Amino acid sequence: MRRLAACALMLMLAAAAVPTARVEARSVPPRFFGVMANGPLDLPSVDLGAEEALMRSSGVETIRLPVRWPELQPFRHLDDVPGVDRPRYTVIEGVPTDFSTLDRRVEAAARNDLDVLALVLESPAWAAATSFTPPRANADYQRVLRALIGRYGPAGSFWAANPSIPRHPIRNWQVWNEPSVRQYFDVPSFAKPYVRLLASAYSAVKGTDRGATVIAAGLPNFSWRDAETLYAAGLRARGHFDALAVHPFTGRPADSVTILRRVRAVLDRHGDQSAHLWVTEVSWPSARGKVSSAQRWVTTEAGQAARLREAYLAYAKARQSLRLDRVYWYSWATVDRDSPNSFDYAGLRTYTRAGDFADKPALAAYAAVSRALSR
Repeated sequence: MRRLAACALMLMLAAAAVPTARVEARSVPPRFFGVMANGPLDLPSVDLGAEEALMRSSGVETIRLPVRWPELQPFRHLDDVPGVDRPRYTVIEGVPTDFSTLDRRVEAAARNDLDVLALVLESPAWAAATSFTPPRANADYQRVLRALIGRYGPAGSFWAANPSIPRHPIRNWQVWNEPSVRQYFDVPSFAKPYVRLLASAYSAVKGTDRGATVIAAGLPNFSWRDAETLYAAGLRARGHFDALAVHPFTGRPADSVTILRRVRAVLDRHGDQSAHLWVTEVSWPSARGKVSSAQRWVTTEAGQAARLREAYLAYAKARQSLRLDRVYWYSWATVDRDSPNSFDYAGLRTYTRAGDFADKPALAAYAAVSRALSR
């Protein structure tokens, strides 16, 4: 099995090293190649500098970084913070805020010239019934966005306090994740509450950093239908978003592009021809034989590498007609064991039981296709 996978990988690398004239004629915009930076990378023991240096040398230009609101602002009032923990908190607009964990992530990205797409999601216990319920008051979500921009935006206090760190302000903000899936946005009907949250977030972001980009939450599954549902609930690019995100998980890369074309048609039909698309999650997990799932995107390690390359080539070919700006692979690293969830086998690297990382064939495929399409 390993020998067959290695042979398949060598054939892919050879094809990428001598691309056809059509590939050479294409180009992709800056920061087109991204990865989700979660899972094992959240562990404090991980050498983020080393991992993100490898990302950059492998062609990764941008990371999608989850910013979990409950970790940032777990308490509503400073009096609620245990005394021993208070030195970590800064009170912003009346809310104690702990930037310590996020500072570490932003520093590692900046030192490795990785643009950050900040995915701001979940609600603290004081703001909502559960962590995946939208906040009772959207003004609370606005407040945390302003705090984040005040820390990491163009005039952010993080850069002023750390002049030795290369200045790479965060200018891209994604509002929640997959609200059409009740597990992640726990309301009976998602469209109107999400449109209201998105409008509030857009106002807060643009009011704090006019040049920032607001990305609507990624839509999985029947994304084109859910986009229509959002438009029926009042969605419009003007005042709500700059780019709409899609998670086009499916069996074949060609079908993934078909999904994007269907979403593009929805935007155009509603007069939002100038709005852009971002793929903020896509993957073909190497979970075949390891999970019982019959999901069409589950494959082997060799299949994962092959589909990754095929998908990026297809996205690059279609990107102008789709107005597609970025594609984030899910994910940089996963544990690849002891899980029934196929996406725990989706990484370009594996986090081993020994506490280090091992490359999967998909990483070499990612590096090769990035080189082929970025020159």
